[in-house]
Amino acid sequence: MTENLKVRPYQLMCIICKSAGGFDKTAGDRKLKKILNKIKKNPDCPVTIVCNVSGNYSYQNPGRENDTSAGRLSNVKRDLDILRLMGLVPGTTMPARALTEKLLNSVMTSSSICTGKKDSKIWKGCGKAESGNYEKARKKGLDAIIPARPVTERKKAKKISVKKMYDSKILSIRPHHLMCMACFSAGEKADAPIPEDNLYEAIDIVRKNPGIPVRLVEGPCMICSPCKAFLPEKNICTAGYSMSLRDEKKDLDVLYKLDMEYGMILPANELFNKLFSVIKSTKEICGFGDGVNRSEEWTSYCHLLTKEGLPAYDKARKEGMKIPGCGKKINDI
Repeated sequence: MTENLKVRPYQLMCIICKSAGGFDKTAGDRKLKKILNKIKKNPDCPVTIVCNVSGNYSYQNPGRENDTSAGRLSNVKRDLDILRLMGLVPGTTMPARALTEKLLNSVMTSSSICTGKKDSKIWKGCGKAESGNYEKARKKGLDAIIPARPVTERKKAKKISVKKMYDSKILSIRPHHLMCMACFSAGEKADAPIPEDNLYEAIDIVRKNPGIPVRLVEGPCMICSPCKAFLPEKNICTAGYSMSLRDEKKDLDVLYKLDMEYGMILPANELFNKLFSVIKSTKEICGFGDGVNRSEEWTSYCHLLTKEGLPAYDKARKEGMKIPGCGKKINDI
């Protein structure tokens, strides 16, 4: 069973700072290094953010064992300052990768968080708050803590996965990627392959072989292999801001609209005809129907270009994505 790490907000921030400035031999830094090693070993392990408060979130209070010498009140204020900027509450649990990325995108500098008052015995702060170490590490992004998937590995995956797709007698595609294929087919990059995914190849295959069977699968599919956010050993998506969660929601919404389930198979032209018949705008799926962004984790980017959805999807729908046998009746629906 995966260990659930309990981490103070300041500890996560310190880990980023010290990744640039170095760890010392104090007991506090040894604890930080231990947390860092666990995160590096399993970047998607659950991390629960805990801190000492006096209100109704006090059920999760971790105690004062990991307080620094900054002062009792400084320890509380610093943790709450970080949580406020991240838009989180004490007790929140997230994958380490997502939590770290959220911190990096939310907390721009350590000086406003960790600096104390000069000559104050109460608000001492941290002596390295103005060192620039946090800012230096932050410029590196998530790579400062969790290395990205190597480009060489992604290039190799691209080559192998593309060959597999063209050799395959059946395509395995996750449901919402049908809409990604449609938008890509009518977009600016539609005329050539791209390194990030296999959308171009999937479109090319169904245009050349419109009757090829397509199986709707749960989770990452043939399109995902070269993506920097794809973790092949676990077959999961690790994209930022909980993209995998949003994508799963979109998959389920597409299946609901199609009245289908994972594992079902249809010829490509029939599947896209069905898709275009029941889903008329990206707002229905990518905008979750109402187009309202309720949190960063549920942000929809695809529908923001227009109020009603992406024009590329409309174009692909009208043209039947230029797949033989697809789209003949779409314009009458």
